Amino acid sequence: MNQEIAKDAHDEMRESIINAATQIFTRFGFKKTSMDDIAKSLRMGKSSIYYYFKGKEEIFQAVVDKEADQLRLKVNKILSSNDDTMSKLRSYVKLRMDLIKQLSNYMEILKNDDLMNLTLTEKIRKKYDDEEVTIIKRILEEGNEKGLFKVKDLNLSSLAVVVAMKGLEVPLVTSTMGVESLNIVIDDLLDILFYGIVKR
Repeated sequence: MNQEIAKDAHDEMRESIINAATQIFTRFGFKKTSMDDIAKSLRMGKSSIYYYFKGKEEIFQAVVDKEADQLRLKVNKILSSNDDTMSKLRSYVKLRMDLIKQLSNYMEILKNDDLMNLTLTEKIRKKYDDEEVTIIKRILEEGNEKGLFKVKDLNLSSLAVVVAMKGLEVPLVTSTMGVESLNIVIDDLLDILFYGIVKR
């Protein structure tokens, strides 16, 4: 019982650190944020933070994981819905591109090569890239089974969709594009995916 209470207290403190760090990273970015900044925001000593995390990189990774979890929850709702397959794919792409502007720390790890240890950066990127390919593959596979799509190579096609979305990330984040304009861009992208560029 005492061990469970201690574990709950430990988990709560980790969550508090992650929440505080999220705000600081969002405001100042990874490079300009220090362990002192995080500790001060929690009114803790820096040494106390090290009891829960090895360092700033590990805290940032936890922040990114939490932001990515928000995306996963909403994605799972789309995948489990009764919408037709094309609607699911449109909904997923629109959700992802809309949230990417809000999940600033998640976005930073995806686009910044000089953020932290490059090996760790690539490891995190690969994790989320693989997840996205799996999500798209699941949608395309469902479309094949229902006779809506005729995708011969699910792996290659899924990767192509993810690469196309990633190509829009930086222009999206750095622009003042509104929701309506974003939807038009995404619809054009998906029309190319669904119908190609050849006049029929």
